Amino acid sequence: MTSLNAATADALAQLKPDHRPRVLVGFDGFIDHIIKVVDTRADEQTYQAMPTIAHLGKKISAAAGKSANFELVVTKSKIGGNGPIMANALCSYDHVVSTIGLLGEGGIDPVFTPLTDRAETVINLGGPGITDALEFEDGKLMLGKLTPLKNISYTNILDKIGGKQALIDLVKRSSAVATVNWTMSIGLTEIWEKMAAEILPNLGGKRPLWFVDLADPAKRTVADRKAAFAALGRMQKHVDVVLGMNEMELRQVLETIGKSWQDGGTEYEQARKGCEIVRDALGLGFAMCHLVKSAACAWSAGAGRHGNAAAGSACGDGFFDPKPVITTGAGDHFNAGFVCAILGGLHPEQALQAGGATSGHYVRTAVSPSRADTIAFLRKHA
Repeated sequence: MTSLNAATADALAQLKPDHRPRVLVGFDGFIDHIIKVVDTRADEQTYQAMPTIAHLGKKISAAAGKSANFELVVTKSKIGGNGPIMANALCSYDHVVSTIGLLGEGGIDPVFTPLTDRAETVINLGGPGITDALEFEDGKLMLGKLTPLKNISYTNILDKIGGKQALIDLVKRSSAVATVNWTMSIGLTEIWEKMAAEILPNLGGKRPLWFVDLADPAKRTVADRKAAFAALGRMQKHVDVVLGMNEMELRQVLETIGKSWQDGGTEYEQARKGCEIVRDALGLGFAMCHLVKSAACAWSAGAGRHGNAAAGSACGDGFFDPKPVITTGAGDHFNAGFVCAILGGLHPEQALQAGGATSGHYVRTAVSPSRADTIAFLRKHA
């Protein structure tokens, strides 16, 4: 793995300074409040946070039939939503980013200015949702206020961007498009269907990468998931779809298509087998899974920037940190690093390491890395 990290760092370093692919990212937008749940408090300034979700769960269960008070401490408010976080990470990679999303009511909310000040094109669909992200050592609980996401619709996008031709032009000049947070964006399946029917056939032979993040589809019905997969299949005729998942999402996708998790071997070998099943069943360009400590992917023949390369799969260890500074947005940073590497022509196995290093740097520093930062991180671990 150390030699793979070194090779990935070298491949990223060999990209020319003017390698600045255009990427379009949409369509959600949240303000994330990063929160600790107080377990004990000594004084106004000193408290002990609940260490684990299990610890909080016991406290909640003990309150059944009674009542309880939980103190929440907001440690930080930041850019939220899969789209803005991923777009901001790609800006840090010096990509030319266009972002469409819920960025502010009546104007851009100041929390999004680190993104909108660097993005080439900004299309605001309305006010953002709010996420209270309760962070623990063993995971996080995301408590969302989602009413504004009703404004994520094909009609609203066309209205805000200036019509169908403007959207065609924006997609046409993009090397990659990311449409994320399907679970919370109820209108996204219709957007994919309209894109496949009205936008993508007009790209003049261009075939961009099209990244998709379902974002925990457990609460959506099986019928909804199947409709979304059918829409992705129709888009695959015109683009190379990358279905990005975490372990739970991969398990849910397998369940939806009537397949099972493949036990046996390491966690990343199990995920690799699962990605192969999803790739073949849905006919997509890539199926990718980032786990807590590792990652895997499977790709179709000719997908991405590899010409007529044969279909294949890869997996490996990542860059787990047991005491991260931040975890909210870790997956979005993995996705940004993976897409950046594929656009740079790196092999998918190297793209997994680039994604892991991007996320690894972020969770340790709470800062989106530049390409140079990611190269340095990879070499440190090589």
